[in-house]
Amino acid sequence: MTDYDLSFTIREIRTAHLAFPDTPGYWEQYRRQNEARSATPSQARYEFKPGWQTVYATMVETPLVRVELADLYTGWGESNTPVAPEIVCVILDAAISEMVVNREFANPTALWDFVYDAQRGRGVNSGYWMDALAALDIAIWDALGKRNHAPVAAFLSEDYRDNIPVYLSGLRRATLDQRITQAKSLADQGIQGAKIFQSGDIPAALEELDALIHGAPDIQDWMVDTLWMCNLDDAISAKREFGLRNLRFFECPLQPEDLAGHRLLHPAEGTPIAIGEHFRTTYQLNDWLNPEPVFDVYQPDIGRTSISDFIRQRDIASRFNIPTTPHMGNGVSVFQAATLQCAAVASPEILQEFQGGLSNLLQDSSDTGWELADGAFQLPDRPGIGVAIDEYGIEPYIVPKR
Repeated sequence: MTDYDLSFTIREIRTAHLAFPDTPGYWEQYRRQNEARSATPSQARYEFKPGWQTVYATMVETPLVRVELADLYTGWGESNTPVAPEIVCVILDAAISEMVVNREFANPTALWDFVYDAQRGRGVNSGYWMDALAALDIAIWDALGKRNHAPVAAFLSEDYRDNIPVYLSGLRRATLDQRITQAKSLADQGIQGAKIFQSGDIPAALEELDALIHGAPDIQDWMVDTLWMCNLDDAISAKREFGLRNLRFFECPLQPEDLAGHRLLHPAEGTPIAIGEHFRTTYQLNDWLNPEPVFDVYQPDIGRTSISDFIRQRDIASRFNIPTTPHMGNGVSVFQAATLQCAAVASPEILQEFQGGLSNLLQDSSDTGWELADGAFQLPDRPGIGVAIDEYGIEPYIVPKR
């Protein structure tokens, strides 16, 4: 492998909270009926979807981080923090910056360990602190890629892929007929798979799934994500039924803390279990692999794990013969580009998740070499993560700091 220089000193960290008020939120028009907005409806910044516990933003919001190294190379980072992303900005501005600016680091992993160690004794091993670290870590890798004139994927593996087939995350349309039409159009674009989101109502999930499979027969891989909303009995039933339909995987079946439940669910007959987006660190992952793994497909979220710890997590999963495919959640071009760099060194037998409608939100101020064609992304011939940000162009989206 080429001997890259990964040492660095940070000269400056700048953050921005971006919001896109003229765009729909993560769900677009999907399941709009009977939704409950925030408890302060005059603000309506958040909403709750029927059948799910997780809160979502009514518009796309995200934290963006700019790092400048002592040698003046710059990089951009973004975490997957759709709810109150300004907290990530505050953590970086008010705490982490003072700890890391003007300090020398041998490589990005050394920075990750340093910032993690700074708060691990206080139990700060998840949440916004780790989101802030992920955004900073991505920006560092981007800057180092530019300095070394290489894509980030080249740092992570000698055998990185330059073609990454994807599946669409969510058929976000208001009616079943519209979702069937959207699924059929995916096959016309060369996209081989699609994931649908369902609540814990398994009979309803099976009814919709059967309609989609029948209506869009050219889709090869179907996945279902129940967003942690099944009880154990329903999850066991769903796992069996999804297996009869040859689903690629069943994602987030039980509550994210329910390790004991996953130990009972995993050996049950049926489709493979996929989890991982709620893990921030290698330390959390270890408990779910020992003494025996309780899932079959690993989905780390780069906007939460960072690039540095993603590599450690991928390597641990591989020792248990578990394929890794990054989760692609809420984020604009920076987060998605960083995720695709990691997908280039993930398991090729699993399609990579892709969020339609988000990566192009900064198209007027973000120059990205990532383009979707024939159902796959081609790794751009660019250094870093492959995205350039127009700092003046993002100004209309910046939320003033309080």
